[in-house]
This record gives sequence, structure tokens and C-alpha cells, in this order.
Amino acid sequence: MLKLSDSLREHIAAAFPGIWIESHEHEEALREIACLCHDQKWSLATWDIDKGLQCGANTALAAPDPLTAIRALANMAVPESSVLLVLPNYHKFLGSPEIIQALANALQTGKTKRTFNPTTGRRVSRAASN
Repeated sequence: MLKLSDSLREHIAAAFPGIWIESHEHEEALREIACLCHDQKWSLATWDIDKGLQCGANTALAAPDPLTAIRALANMAVPESSVLLVLPNYHKFLGSPEIIQALANALQTGKTKRTFNPTTGRRVSRAASN
């Protein structure tokens, strides 16, 4: 079985702009992603509803709105590099049409700007509509 960092590296190299990571150990996954970003010289940002948007070691933007992080991603693009925005527990917001549309737009833009959304969460199950 591939390590998270190996799998993520392959997905980023293949320019998958959205990557779902199922984890019950978000901090462990985030540490591994941070190490990978450091090794590859990629930029890393994280967002959660409590801490807001964090870019780098000491910078944070109090942004409890889940749309803020998605909309900010395009502005984080770095020429000749990759930017990863990790969204722990973001699955809780996937019932919102605004979030779905913003995420779809960000993923489309990410293909050319090399911005990526690895999202950690638990399994999302949706009821089948009749």
C-alpha cells in the first residue's frame, strides 16, 4: 500500500486538482502532507472553521466562512510550483450549493494554476434520491 505522501505526490504530478483523503487522524495526515510540501518546495495552506485560513507557519486569516478558503486559493498560485490547500473536515459543508459551485470552479482553475485541494474527512454517504 502506498504511503499518503507517495500517493499525493503522484496525484499532484498528474495534475489532479481535487483529492479526497479519508482519515480519522487528520493531524497525522497533515504532518505528512506538510513534510511532502517542504520536500517538494510546494506551498501549503490549511483551513478549518475554528482556526481559519493558515498560510505558512505564522500567518492566519480569521475566516470562519468556508467559502473564503476556496476563493482565496486562486490568489495563492505560485509560478513554477504547486500550492496545496488542505481542508480538514470540509465534508460537513458539502451539502451547500454555494460550496459545491465554488469548489467546482476552484478545481477547474487548479488544473492550469497548479492549485490543489486535498480534503481530509470521513466517508461521505449520500441518500439515494428516488
